[in-house]
Amino acid sequence: MKRNKRIQFAIRIWIVLVFTLTLLLPARDVYATSTTATSGVTMSGSTVTGYTGTGGSVAIPNTATSIADGAFSGKSNITSVIIPSSVTSIGSNAFANCTGLTSITIPGSVTTIGTGVFSGCTKLSSVSLQASVAAIPNSMFSGCNALTSIAISASISNIGPSAFANCKSLSSMALPAGVTTIGSGAFSGCTGLTGVSIPASTTSIATDAFSGCSSLSTINVAAGNGTYASDGGCLYNASFTKLLVCPPAKSSIALNSSAKIIASGAFNGCSRITSITLPSGATTIEAGAFNGSGITSITIPKSVESIGSQSWAIDIIYGYSDSAAESYAQDNGYVFYPLDGDNSGGDSDDETEEITTGNPNYEDLSGDDEEDDDSSASGGGGSSNGGSGNDDPAPMVKPNTKPTTQGSGAYSSTTSNVHQMDDTPKTADGLDPKLLICLALVLVGCAFFILGKRKSA
Repeated sequence: MKRNKRIQFAIRIWIVLVFTLTLLLPARDVYATSTTATSGVTMSGSTVTGYTGTGGSVAIPNTATSIADGAFSGKSNITSVIIPSSVTSIGSNAFANCTGLTSITIPGSVTTIGTGVFSGCTKLSSVSLQASVAAIPNSMFSGCNALTSIAISASISNIGPSAFANCKSLSSMALPAGVTTIGSGAFSGCTGLTGVSIPASTTSIATDAFSGCSSLSTINVAAGNGTYASDGGCLYNASFTKLLVCPPAKSSIALNSSAKIIASGAFNGCSRITSITLPSGATTIEAGAFNGSGITSITIPKSVESIGSQSWAIDIIYGYSDSAAESYAQDNGYVFYPLDGDNSGGDSDDETEEITTGNPNYEDLSGDDEEDDDSSASGGGGSSNGGSGNDDPAPMVKPNTKPTTQGSGAYSSTTSNVHQMDDTPKTADGLDPKLLICLALVLVGCAFFILGKRKSA
């Protein structure tokens, strides 16, 4: 009798425990196992204002229409963000300094983007920019050191100042047809960038757009551009009369024979080029044209009338008596060597001839690798010895004689393989551990109940 009472008491205890644990279990919807969560996303109305979650892959609720300024700024625990098609606006610095963020897709529904949205996202390696915006704003991807590929929407017409500054892993960039403007420092400090393709639509390129791109060796301009042209990988105006940019990675250069003006900053960062000959017909060397270059010797024709101040480590200037070159050398204390000296038997005005100095003390600074590997790609000549009658190589690079326009397409953009995750809830594929405990308790209670019935029988 006593034993039966004990069994009944135990059964009651188990029933009470099962009921208590059931009450403690939180009521919630059950979804398929996923690391993506909307939890932690704070909102004010339909605007995402912040994030307090544990990180990982974050899905912005599809009720959101905008992301506020700095909403996710500095959240280093976020690895990816899913932006739904309901979002139309992303504020300035919205994801700035999210140092754990690795990939993102900006949907076509976005029509407004602020400045510096992804600046400082040092692990961001892949971006699909599908947004229906006209510009990549200022500093949008500045400091994204790991960015290797970006698919840019065809609607983009303006690359803002410092838009890709210091994206050191970006190796090539083909701007979409329709881009008209490349802003100041747009690609500055992109030390991994080797080539850029500029479409026929581009009408404005800032002089410092590619400053600090130490690996850049080729700039190609598409045929039909009415403002710019390229020859031998260098950027000129459309008529080839003004050299605008010599890519910093070049080790030698053959200037287009039509070039008359060397623009300010044209050779900035060109530390590998040590000597140069300006073509016959050149008239102007703008101030700062050779600032920060490696030029140590230069040959300047009689036709040059204006030479601006330069910050360079020049050793010797070759030129002609009573010329702007001689005056510049004297005024600035540089060594000047006259090319017309005792050469009375020759035509001193023929500046297309390859020049030899006849100076026994002159050290050939051009080296054995003076031949321009890029000159063959430019479509021009300029490597023959022009009948000088001297077997020694000239110390300068001879100007190019055949202007050619290089077409686009040498570098193509890499489309990002970023896929947006489906936001639709899935059916459960697992059981909650607490539910398993409750089931176990129920089964044990049933066992005690059955056992008690048998004993009483």
